[in-house]
Amino acid sequence: MDERNTLLEQIMAYDFVLIDLGLYLNTHPSDRNALRDYKMALEHSEKLRQQYQSKYGPLTIRSLPDPNCWQWVNDPWPWNKEA
Repeated sequence: MDERNTLLEQIMAYDFVLIDLGLYLNTHPSDRNALRDYKMALEHSEKLRQQYQSKYGPLTIRSLPDPNCWQWVNDPWPWNKEA
């Protein structure tokens, strides 16, 4: 697996953890360990996103480097495999 796909898989894994911990924290809001883990996963997810976007471009419309230029549609989409 190439670096691009490895980064995407890591981002998706951390995002899954964030969703899961978020749901858990909805029912256990005073669990300090879960809150600590949530903050740590959020930090890792953000670092991975920054790393991915600096090399391969934006992952979402919210992370466009220049909102006046719609160039991201010219690059391969994150879910497309390169030949």
